[in-house]
Amino acid sequence: MILVRIFFAGPLTNLVDKEGTKAFYKQMAEVAEVNGFEHYWAFLHGTDPVRNPKVSPQKVYATDIRELGKSDLMIAYVGEPTTGTGQEIEFAKQRNIPVYLIFEKGTHVTRMTLGSPNIKGLIVFTGKRDGLSKLDALLKTLRK
Repeated sequence: MILVRIFFAGPLTNLVDKEGTKAFYKQMAEVAEVNGFEHYWAFLHGTDPVRNPKVSPQKVYATDIRELGKSDLMIAYVGEPTTGTGQEIEFAKQRNIPVYLIFEKGTHVTRMTLGSPNIKGLIVFTGKRDGLSKLDALLKTLRK
């Protein structure tokens, strides 16, 4: 396998459907595991803004940057507005870490994000099951 560790990124603050979105994130992690990839999701590792509100902003930043720097690939959910994920995408660009964006069909994703040179592909889906299926297909191609 060429790539071994995925940094998953996506908004955690002000989500429209907090539980539904986080459940989707967990399912994305399961798809990675089934395909033999290690992964990191900030909210599953002690910096969730709801479950871990006392973690300082500085620690969140340092942890995310450290974990992203140890990763081979980023999968970024951009279906809802997020400043932090944009920062992580830019950091990935500085480190030559390829990024794939995942979002619902019809979502407006900024041209600035889409224009980043480290964006290697888009996973545009019509429902969460479709998104997970497309993520699975992508990861299978990256394993070869």
